[in-house]
Amino acid sequence: MDPGIIAQIDYTSRDYVGYRTSLLDHATRVLPTWTSRSPADFGVVMVELFSYLGDVISFYQDRIQQESYLATATLRSSVMAIAQQLGYVPYTAQPASGSVAFSATPSLQTPVVVPAGTRVISALRPDLDAPVVYETQADVTVPAYTTPVATVAVPVLEGRTQGSRPVTLYPSTQTSAAVTLNVEDLGTSNGAQGQAFPLAKTPALLNTVRVVLDDGVGGTEWTQATDFLLALAADQIFTVHTDDSGVSWVTFGDGTNGAIPPNGMRVTASYRTGGGVYGNLPAGSITDLATAIPGVQIAAVGGSSAMTGGADAESLDQIRVNAPRAFRVQGRAVALADYADLALNVQGVADAKAVGTSNTSVAVYVIGPNNTPLSQYQRDTTAAYIQPLSLAGVTVTVYNGTLVPINIGMSIDPVRIGVLPRYRRQNVILAVTQAIQNQFAPGVVGFGARVSLSHLYETIQSTPGVDWATIDVVSRNDLPATGTADILCRDWEIPVYGNVYLSAVGGV
Repeated sequence: MDPGIIAQIDYTSRDYVGYRTSLLDHATRVLPTWTSRSPADFGVVMVELFSYLGDVISFYQDRIQQESYLATATLRSSVMAIAQQLGYVPYTAQPASGSVAFSATPSLQTPVVVPAGTRVISALRPDLDAPVVYETQADVTVPAYTTPVATVAVPVLEGRTQGSRPVTLYPSTQTSAAVTLNVEDLGTSNGAQGQAFPLAKTPALLNTVRVVLDDGVGGTEWTQATDFLLALAADQIFTVHTDDSGVSWVTFGDGTNGAIPPNGMRVTASYRTGGGVYGNLPAGSITDLATAIPGVQIAAVGGSSAMTGGADAESLDQIRVNAPRAFRVQGRAVALADYADLALNVQGVADAKAVGTSNTSVAVYVIGPNNTPLSQYQRDTTAAYIQPLSLAGVTVTVYNGTLVPINIGMSIDPVRIGVLPRYRRQNVILAVTQAIQNQFAPGVVGFGARVSLSHLYETIQSTPGVDWATIDVVSRNDLPATGTADILCRDWEIPVYGNVYLSAVGGV
């Protein structure tokens, strides 16, 4: 080929305009007699069709590359798959818990047993267009009516148990005796490899899923596993994952890693739905039974405790931070950072910080999603997980982190903001308040963070409509306001949004 007509390829031309320009430039060199560039010219039509096709292919090439890396992936399924490769299991939505007290009405003459699983509800929530539902976690006996009225408390957990058809389970490693379980029918096995069945209700609490294969006489319960990597062909296991649409899927093995459900066997499941910050309610919010029990009511005084611990599923940004940390430790704790990173493998732990109090003692401070404190059970679970992986002779103790509200400005000395012309002062104040709140959002700041004055100035002055700003006071909520020095939090402290006082001049 004549060197003068060798294509000069511009590898940065990856869209329609770039491809079209490159193709027409090349056509000028190899076909000098073709000079028409009319959109009606058949040659131009073909160039534009190829350019369109190239644009589409380039788009998908970029998307495939983007979804292959933890830092750039945008689909939850991609982030979850990469996290799984790193051995990290992101935490799912967590249900709120608390206690509810029952008492008798004057009509109750004999004790009544309120069984576990009884549903109690809050008042109607306009944002949900429904009440928040909780279920009792143990049987409780409500005594006959007396004066004064006696109350009995029982723990409750937010959410609903799904499944209405009873199945009697054969004795197994999960059930030492025959028991009855209410299940939901998922489908029938066709004997194929890697079968997957969707759960009908969302959002499912993945750690509550129980799968039973029903042969029509009784059911055999299978065991939930994280993956099939080390499974044997005969292992009766399944995995559960949630797709980008929020639908949870039960998946079985391929006969090599994990057993295949026998052909024609009915696949059923029992699970709970719920979880989220909406379940965190103040004391006294539970007002009624979902289904009336004659003679039983929610106690008029001390009817319910505060419901706490509810949290949304781990966000993509949090997974991007936590997954590499969990992979780095490789299942052992040597350095202090290893203890904190190991804690992230425990469901419900959103962030952690380890502090060495002595050569033989490590304190691990933890916090849950949305900066919610962990229950004593969750802290004990975290300590029990870390302790066997720590150095010999080291004692691990787990505490909740301390939240420190940060106040910016004072009522008598607020932050002063100059507003640019044509901007409304009230809108700018709201935007600045939101920008400051975002800087203290969970996941943005963590244990031992530094609140710097320069960063606050940058946050305020980068808000649209702000011309200038003056900050005279920045302080911790638990200490007197003395000036504008940077605030250094201790290792176990997390700065959170406190009070912000703003005043504006200028604008509209």
